[in-house]
Amino acid sequence: MNFDTKNLARKLIVAMLGLMICGVGVGIFLYSGLGVDPASVFELGIAKVFHITYGTASAAINVVILAIVFFLDRSYINIASVLAIFGIGYTADLTNFVLGLFLKGEQHIGVRIVMIVIGLLIMSTGIAAYIRADLGVGAIDLISEIISNKLKISYRGVRIGADITFVIVGFLLGGTVGIGTVLAAFMTGPSVQFLRPYVYKVTDKILKRE
Repeated sequence: MNFDTKNLARKLIVAMLGLMICGVGVGIFLYSGLGVDPASVFELGIAKVFHITYGTASAAINVVILAIVFFLDRSYINIASVLAIFGIGYTADLTNFVLGLFLKGEQHIGVRIVMIVIGLLIMSTGIAAYIRADLGVGAIDLISEIISNKLKISYRGVRIGADITFVIVGFLLGGTVGIGTVLAAFMTGPSVQFLRPYVYKVTDKILKRE
């Protein structure tokens, strides 16, 4: 079998860049204080309960999910599942920290709303990039995929249910819920769809696709 290591290396680069770009977007959401995407609400809630950073909470949750999936059906685990452990959460922590250094004091509500719009666009860019790498999805996304496949029900319905659960549980644990959460829940899909052609033009050059 001819294994194309160069092609895999290019995919890994695109996937990791996509995850880190996504992390920058999440970090901007975090700094705005106006709410984060549904999964991050849960991760932020866990972070507050255990007094750890968002990045550490995200990594820990991903590891726990992967451990469970490994025993249930390891065929779902892929490279992106592992990369997501470190790629998004810690990048979000770093972004949040850097913004805190340069933007002193409480920001005007108008500035914070602009920040979540920018964060959404950056996060969507990262999602489009790591999807294009075609190395699978992160551990959080595996939950909806596995439930949908095992129970033979609509992925869309399962994903909506999962997002609602993440928001409720995360909020009860102390996670931030706000306009940013609503924006992320309803506009991430359309944003990824809109940005996809532009992102693919760049990623395809790295992947050397015509």
